[in-house]
Amino acid sequence: MFDSVALAEPPDASGNDWPVVMAEGMGPCGAALNLLAGVHPEYLSESARASALAQLAAITSHAEAVRLRLTAAVAGPKPEDRAEDWGAHDVAAANRCSLYAADRQIAFARDLAGRLSATAEAMLTGRITQRQAQALFEGVAHLPDELAQEIEERLLRFSHRQDLTLFKTALRRWLARLDPSWRERAESARRRVFVDHAANDNGTGDFNLRGPLESTALVDTALSAYAKANKATLGGTTAERKLTALTEWAEAYLTGPNAPRRHGRAIGINVCLDAPTMFGLAQHPAEIPGYGMVPAEAAIHLLADGSPLRRLIIDPDDGHLLSYGRKTYVVPPALTEHLAALFVTSAGLHSNVPAAECDIDHNLPHGQGGGTDPDNNAPLDRRWHRAKTHADWTWTYNPDRSITWISPTGLAQTVQPHDYRLGP
Repeated sequence: MFDSVALAEPPDASGNDWPVVMAEGMGPCGAALNLLAGVHPEYLSESARASALAQLAAITSHAEAVRLRLTAAVAGPKPEDRAEDWGAHDVAAANRCSLYAADRQIAFARDLAGRLSATAEAMLTGRITQRQAQALFEGVAHLPDELAQEIEERLLRFSHRQDLTLFKTALRRWLARLDPSWRERAESARRRVFVDHAANDNGTGDFNLRGPLESTALVDTALSAYAKANKATLGGTTAERKLTALTEWAEAYLTGPNAPRRHGRAIGINVCLDAPTMFGLAQHPAEIPGYGMVPAEAAIHLLADGSPLRRLIIDPDDGHLLSYGRKTYVVPPALTEHLAALFVTSAGLHSNVPAAECDIDHNLPHGQGGGTDPDNNAPLDRRWHRAKTHADWTWTYNPDRSITWISPTGLAQTVQPHDYRLGP
């Protein structure tokens, strides 16, 4: 279909638009492609270049429709027994793709050859792109044929003048209006709110958020407005300014007069550096315990910036805590801060509960004369705290600040303070 031809070279570098005009009259087809492929773009007028580009977009849709038609023919009708569907092997070999990718292509091709045949025809004539057709196929996959074809008919009326974003918007509208299961599915999805933070291994983190659209749209609108209003003062990209907005809110919340407190102390973030780095003698990576590593210069900059971060200085030899500082608006009780920084997680055996969320246990109960001091207190999660109080488990500090637990049967195990080094 697409035989190569010699490139047309006009005698001068002026207008040579006649192949574009002829191709436009042919519509999307192999002959039109041959004409356009034989023209030097630099010899076309600006309007002819734009016209040729638009024609090539239509020809691409046409070629994709032909490919999908062939895919459906190679794969054949969908068999009743999926295990007997061998067409994917031929399609995968021809397209140099995996069997799973071939499965997806075949499902798409069969739908266009069957119930979405109007979409296939629109692709042949260049009135809809392959990506628009793919979006339609995926959007109506769960619908019965009659309803899928009704939505298809409505979308194809305007697909030739819509980009992919507008097409998907129209698809969402018609699904919401015509799909009888839409409301139930939407209500179920809206209840599955998801907010999650994940630390990466390169000093960055990711936030994933999903919830009711009116809530996410409100957040996005506010962030966009902030980014626009502060462009001159903050600079950077829109995304960087949006992150600044979230950071400023978090700092204001954690350091304000109504800031939340845990065990009588302000909530904040620890930043751990070894002593040589803190005093400018090295540039070892810093750590945000419970999250991950950050470059030393970033940590030092943050600690000097007045944010709700607490400085931890560790011994580079054994990784244990030497001292800790505070960079919070509300100064927290020193003991609970020290213990949380010393252990990071619960001092209970094999526990990963953050120490900041634990009970502060008196080894010798206060009512029996036990002091509230670093030698008599440790952060325990609720289950280990109850085991000590009610099930005869005991613990004691060792000289190196490790804790040894003794079970009611006499089994002894030791919990070490958090090792802030990159490794033991």
